[in-house]
Amino acid sequence: MTEGNEIEAVINDWNGGLDTGDIEKMVRTCHANVMTVNERQPVTVGTQAIRDKYIPRIEAAEITSGFDIEDLQFYGDTAVVSGRFYGTMKMYDSGEVRNPEGRLVLVYKKDEAGAWKMILDMDNNGPA
Repeated sequence: MTEGNEIEAVINDWNGGLDTGDIEKMVRTCHANVMTVNERQPVTVGTQAIRDKYIPRIEAAEITSGFDIEDLQFYGDTAVVSGRFYGTMKMYDSGEVRNPEGRLVLVYKKDEAGAWKMILDMDNNGPA
C-alpha cells in the first residue's frame, strides 16, 4: 500500500466512524493533541474536543460524508491533504436534510508505530 493509499484509508476510517456513529473509530485516527480550526468556532485541541464536537452531531442526525483529495504532499513523516468535504445530515427530530460542504486541509503525522494520525483539521464552509 502506498502512503497515499494509507492516507485515504485513514480519511475513510474517520468518515466511516462519522457515518456509523462510532466516535471512538474517529478518535483512533487522531493524535492525542489534534488541533481543530473550524470556521466560526474556537480552536480546540485534543481528542476529547473531537468527542465534544461530534457526539452531538452524531446523536442529532443520520450522516453520510465524503471527501475529494485535490492535493497530497509528503514531508517525511508528515502529510498535508487539501480538498473538499461534502455530505448529508438527515435530522432525526425534523427530517430536514442538510448538505454541509466546504474546503478542508488535514495534516497527518506518523506515530511511533508508523500509523498516520491527524494532527490538524482546518475547514471552511460553503461551495468549493
